[in-house]
Amino acid sequence: MRRLLVTHRTVPLDRTEEYSAAWRRLAAAVALRAGNAWWFRRAGHEDRYIEFVEWRQPVALPEEPEVAEALRALGEIAAGSTEELEEAR
Repeated sequence: MRRLLVTHRTVPLDRTEEYSAAWRRLAAAVALRAGNAWWFRRAGHEDRYIEFVEWRQPVALPEEPEVAEALRALGEIAAGSTEELEEAR
């Protein structure tokens, strides 16, 4: 079964570069574990992002040490609201 972690985040404009670097670290950690990661910015709003991290069970990808650390680092830059979804069948 596929799982999806969805996070909405408002990033202070003066931390955009730091956020981008932290996001790339997360995406790399996810890719090393056969997951996928995407991020989008809201049209017309340079500070609003939505992040998607996808993986397949039985792995609990957000609990993997490098992924958990990357998620924590993103949260320190800008808090977000996150929900975990599971594939509908």
